[in-house]
Amino acid sequence: MRASGFCQWIAIAAMSVTSIAATPAPSPAAPDPEAIFANVRQAWSAGAYPRFGSYATIVEFHTETKHLKRTWDTIEDFRHAVVLSRKFSREEVASPPDAPRGINVAVPFFGTLNKVQEVDPVGHVAFAVDQDYGIAPAQRRYTAAVSAADFAAVGRTLPIIGRTGVKARDYDVRLIETLDDEHGREYHLGLTPLRDPAKYRLRELWVDAKTWLPEEAIVSGIGNRPPLTTVPWRIEYRQAEGGTYIARETALGDVDYGAAGMLHWLTVSFEELAPSASGTGLKFAFGISDDKPQTDP
Repeated sequence: MRASGFCQWIAIAAMSVTSIAATPAPSPAAPDPEAIFANVRQAWSAGAYPRFGSYATIVEFHTETKHLKRTWDTIEDFRHAVVLSRKFSREEVASPPDAPRGINVAVPFFGTLNKVQEVDPVGHVAFAVDQDYGIAPAQRRYTAAVSAADFAAVGRTLPIIGRTGVKARDYDVRLIETLDDEHGREYHLGLTPLRDPAKYRLRELWVDAKTWLPEEAIVSGIGNRPPLTTVPWRIEYRQAEGGTYIARETALGDVDYGAAGMLHWLTVSFEELAPSASGTGLKFAFGISDDKPQTDP
């Protein structure tokens, strides 16, 4: 028997509803990675930093036979991007060499006197705790002061607070993945420098999707000279009193110091951060650093 027109209409309507229900909803558009990176730069520049800060810069590594740790008392003028690091580490001050050359002298019943000091291939460092490695929209050039007087003299100059002109793109930015955990959403970006890769060192960046502040980064080298510039490093950031600072830098490979040997698990940590508006309490007996410490690029 031929179906009536009403029954045919019911059947067609049911098929249409089924077809609509089976059609998947369109996927939300992926966020623009360039816009994410622009938001990160804006969030960084909106950070509140004091005039000064003191902190301990801790360098640790393992050789084939031992573990070595050096702690450098450091102060920074955040307004002028000037860093002053004490020439001698805390460990050297606490246990100074008994003689300039550190010659092993064995005395019966007393053991070895005037022991040779452990070799520290990395040596003196003067690193900025607010180093952004190219996240900030305006590039900062850090200076290592050689004395407390030099550090104070820089503070009497006028800082450069801005530049005019159109800023060219520094990186080609891509979205590697979007992550969700108990802390919320996070964007993982990949960055390829469009020019001067030795200057623009960011390679990967993990960003909090709520605050747009960086959580971690991968950079192509730290410092201003080899071999620290020859290996990739993981940078861990932290927030303190409205500013973004480095918590730890970890070499993602062994660091070859040639005749001094291969260093394993090399890390640079920044601890005991004490911001100060006036610089009160930041006056250490630094003396003059007549060496050439490892500094920021």
